[in-house]
Amino acid sequence: MRMIAIHAQTERKRLDRSVRCAEKRRPWARKQRLRGLIRPDPAVCATAGAACGRKSLSSARIQALFTSNDTPLGECRLKDVNDTLGHDAGDAALMETAHRLDALLEPDGLLARLGGDEFVAVVKGAAPVAAGQRLAHAILAELRRPVLHAGRHFTTRASIGLAACPDHDCSYGELMKDADLALYAAKQQGRNRAVVYAPAMRQAVLERVALNRAMRAALAEDEIIPYYQPKVSLVTGRIEGLEALVRWRRSPHSVLSPGSFEAALTDPELAVLIGERMVRRVSTDVRGWIEAGHPCGRIAINLAPAQFAGGDLAATLLRQFHAAGVEPTHFDVEITETVFLGRSSDHVAPILDELYRAGVRIALDDFGTGYAGLIHLKQLPIDTIKIDQSFVKDIERDAFDTAIVCAVIDLGRNLGMRVVAEGLETAGQARFLKDKRCELAQGFFFFRPLDGAEMTELLRKEGDEAAAARLATFETN
Repeated sequence: MRMIAIHAQTERKRLDRSVRCAEKRRPWARKQRLRGLIRPDPAVCATAGAACGRKSLSSARIQALFTSNDTPLGECRLKDVNDTLGHDAGDAALMETAHRLDALLEPDGLLARLGGDEFVAVVKGAAPVAAGQRLAHAILAELRRPVLHAGRHFTTRASIGLAACPDHDCSYGELMKDADLALYAAKQQGRNRAVVYAPAMRQAVLERVALNRAMRAALAEDEIIPYYQPKVSLVTGRIEGLEALVRWRRSPHSVLSPGSFEAALTDPELAVLIGERMVRRVSTDVRGWIEAGHPCGRIAINLAPAQFAGGDLAATLLRQFHAAGVEPTHFDVEITETVFLGRSSDHVAPILDELYRAGVRIALDDFGTGYAGLIHLKQLPIDTIKIDQSFVKDIERDAFDTAIVCAVIDLGRNLGMRVVAEGLETAGQARFLKDKRCELAQGFFFFRPLDGAEMTELLRKEGDEAAAARLATFETN
């Protein structure tokens, strides 16, 4: 849930009028306050705006706090509570949370639900940044306590963004934007924390908007293209498949990797557009390789969480494969565990099941770096585990990484899954992985990502001689 708390110390005339108006409603407000959390309270929203005034408050000291739930109540989101336990349970969780927020406010404060998971609180009195931080941390601590409903406990965490006047902006609208930016920063920094607004946050937003605009132009100019990195068998040396990686070709001599435009990929609409473009380009390349008789194995396409939002991702992908004249059996899809954390998580399992039935294989990428990976291996039709490069990097000298890599390899083998090690850079790493019976690896040791033309030439030359030469690079060193 989200909360806006406005703390004000102003010229008495400016603020007292709105507060007196609110105090006339106190008997009703105290009774209806929590009921208003379930039904939006426009009157309190109006009071919030009046507290800040229509114009900037030069002598005011105002703070805003936005609070947003980070994690599910218990092991599921509020939506899941409503869906599985009924809306009474979800309402109870909201009401209890509201009671706790209300208890932290001063007696003349107002608290109401704006709608969805947003709340507004209006508080009279002086409140410098430090006071706001103390209140924010009190909220974080209070919301950590479990909520009991019908014999079941729910827990929640929160992220909080703070902004102050005159420290930051003083108009109501701009102050709310500042607090929202601080909330976004709190989530980006790991959630379950309070962050104070800084002007650099707004600059970051402007830069992100400019980047998004540039990325949309790049899509229109067909500058978003796939590069391919081969997956090599550590047993035969042959190329067993490829991973398609998104690149931005800004000019013939400038190709950017996702690290340069990662912020744009957080825009759900843009992420979907880029994903669709990648599938079309990859499908066309695969058809060309098949028609030319170049063996390329399965081609892995990465899926972003935003692509699962509509629930029709499987149908969209299959339609694109067929439009290109390529069977789904030529493709893998790679997902990271972040797809299970968003609001579209309910769609993930049915989409993957539909793709699997059509012949697409599923790979769990960056295994070991996310959340609850083992339960996903049990519940989803996953064929391949990809060991994150952060574990591969130091396997020759770090006992912890060595133990993790060996455990994942054994796990995959025992479950009948293929295991791919990412980020292979040295002959020693290749020998280690082969000795531990890791089946496949990809990384700069074998190949850097190649564009479509370079990949075509590599596949044209692929054969026993090339595979043997590849094996020799690490077996004889």
